[in-house]
Amino acid sequence: MPSIHPLVFYVTGKGGTGKSFIASTLARTAAGRGLDVALVRLRDRGPGGGEHRETDGLREITLNEDEALEDFLTHAVRLGFVAERLLASRTFSAVAAAAPGLRDLVTLSAICDVAESGAGKAFDLIFVDAPASGHSAALVTAPARVLAITSAGPMGRLARRMDSLVKDPARCRALIVTSAEDLAVTEALDLQRRLRAAGTALAPIVVNGLYPARLSKEQAEWLERSRFSTDALLHLERRGRQCELIKELEFETGPTLTFPFLFEEEHAREAADGLLDELTGGGA
Repeated sequence: MPSIHPLVFYVTGKGGTGKSFIASTLARTAAGRGLDVALVRLRDRGPGGGEHRETDGLREITLNEDEALEDFLTHAVRLGFVAERLLASRTFSAVAAAAPGLRDLVTLSAICDVAESGAGKAFDLIFVDAPASGHSAALVTAPARVLAITSAGPMGRLARRMDSLVKDPARCRALIVTSAEDLAVTEALDLQRRLRAAGTALAPIVVNGLYPARLSKEQAEWLERSRFSTDALLHLERRGRQCELIKELEFETGPTLTFPFLFEEEHAREAADGLLDELTGGGA
């Protein structure tokens, strides 16, 4: 993929829709094509994290919030000489937790560092296993919230840097994953509206877990008349409802992409190849 900057896919969606699976599957598929790929996972505060593991062109990076904050204070805000004392201070921790967008800005700064080869390696593609939809919009809109308070000094400079990343479709796209279920579709639509209003570049929504169409129209009509198999009827009804929800979703958003419900693991690679081609325009 000839590009000056890697393309970052910020993979998010309602919990339980398979966003982590989609992020991991796409990353491994791209690495299998010989590309240099990073899979970035986010970890809450506490011990652990900061891990880098590389296999077959895929570097898996786990970002720890405390370590990211220390790095932010040391290198970005240039307060390295007091970083450890600040992090150990309960008062600072309380202020940091309450400051509008600070911890989100720190996390996004760490992702930006990976995109700009801060992890010591230039990547072709980066897949971020982002927070679930309840928090993901807050993370990508953190730079704008900081800029609304101040555009001066180190914080303003960093916020502008990250704001330009999340709003540049050539460098970063939010990839919303949903399942074809009523609540998940409603949440995906709400998240897309919030991200679009914030100016975030968007990839097509991915509908995960679509049941395969195993019957022709004539076979389906025969099954409905004969009621020959309750299991087959249940599959047919679920598939029908999924297709209805996808149509409703596309009426609001435009074309979507789908990933099948995998009854057999052997079909995963073919499905992942097709999805990756759709997302990258066949350029990966």
